[in-house]
Amino acid sequence: MSSDLTFTRFAELVQQKWKLFAGVGGGALLISAVFSGPAFIKPRYMSTATVYPVNLNSYSIETRTDQLLQLLQSNSIRDSLILQFDLATVYDVDTTSDGGYFVLYNEFLDRVEISKTQYESVNIEVTDEDPVRARNMVNALLRQVNLLARRLQREKSYEVLNIAERALAHERSKLDSVESRLDSMRINEGLLSYETQTKELTKGYVKMLSSGAGQAQREQLAKRIRDLEEKGGEFRKLSELSNLFRGNYDRLLTQHENVVNDVTKELTYTNTVVYPEVSDKKVYPIRWLIVLLSVSSALFLCFVLVVFRDQRM
Repeated sequence: MSSDLTFTRFAELVQQKWKLFAGVGGGALLISAVFSGPAFIKPRYMSTATVYPVNLNSYSIETRTDQLLQLLQSNSIRDSLILQFDLATVYDVDTTSDGGYFVLYNEFLDRVEISKTQYESVNIEVTDEDPVRARNMVNALLRQVNLLARRLQREKSYEVLNIAERALAHERSKLDSVESRLDSMRINEGLLSYETQTKELTKGYVKMLSSGAGQAQREQLAKRIRDLEEKGGEFRKLSELSNLFRGNYDRLLTQHENVVNDVTKELTYTNTVVYPEVSDKKVYPIRWLIVLLSVSSALFLCFVLVVFRDQRM
């Protein structure tokens, strides 16, 4: 005959069946202690690093820390680490089977945790059965994020470089065209400086008139003045264009050199404040927690079954 479910009745059942509870608890303790050991569950070790972003240009409203976080979580870095450390073999995942890469990527995400701290730094945690490999994976992550950030920065810089080179070549072509015509006029027309030559030829012509120079000399000087009148305007215009194009060319050349420096510079994009180390203490599994949960679950199940049997009698 069943009795009311009261705390007193529960205490009586525990007192009556204490040997059963002790046996169940002891058995659960022994089994959980054995199966949580390294022979069944390989211990994992953790290596960590904390870094601050540097030399990154933020886009939109995101912070530099957010940008570094996105770079570290990119699939290109994930795939490079999987290939470098042969993680498919390490994690015992058959990538040729259906869903193999899905399992591999989930295992990677379970073991590699990247998060933003309250101090605007990025924390990287890698767990692995091999503490040395865990440390090396953190270092590889930091190297790969520098390479990725540098590649992305250079891709944009190369676009700017192509524009700068086209603009520089166009300005150089205009300058060369003007200088070629000026050289021709200097050689064939004897034009060197419009203002100076005009002043000197006029002064010489007036002096020849006042000194009574010969007709031939006066005609020769007059011819040079007429040539200067005919070609001087073009020469002066071309000289002004040459100065303008040369100034533009010098400005574009400076910009081009800056872009070349931007393309070829070797920057790092993280400042490491906590360096990864080889851990000598496992972080998984937590054996005492496994044993505690196992014993508690076994005792609770045993208690439920005892109460159920008591109510049926």
